[in-house]
Amino acid sequence: MKIDFAYLEAVSDGDHEFIRQFMSTFEETYLSLTKKLKDEFANGDFVNLGKTAHQLKPSAKMLSLEAGEDLENLQNEPESATIEKLNFIADNCAEGFKELKIWAKEKGVS
Repeated sequence: MKIDFAYLEAVSDGDHEFIRQFMSTFEETYLSLTKKLKDEFANGDFVNLGKTAHQLKPSAKMLSLEAGEDLENLQNEPESATIEKLNFIADNCAEGFKELKIWAKEKGVS
């Protein structure tokens, strides 16, 4: 997977603290919200599943993750959720975070 960091680079304007904060926030957000999506799916709570997808979507789209499109679809049609789709979103976000850490290290962000 290759992530497009152009948007993050543009909004951070090279500010290492901004990048560190984004990384921390993204990690916490994707870990908690992907779990929440799976819990809501298991409980048949599609109304809140759509709301949770909406919460995670901006971060995924900022990194141009494939999960961003799936999250947008779930936001609009939460009943279309499947465990496979939710697992893909979780895995895609985890891979994205790994690449984000590599990219930040290459930029000298510690």
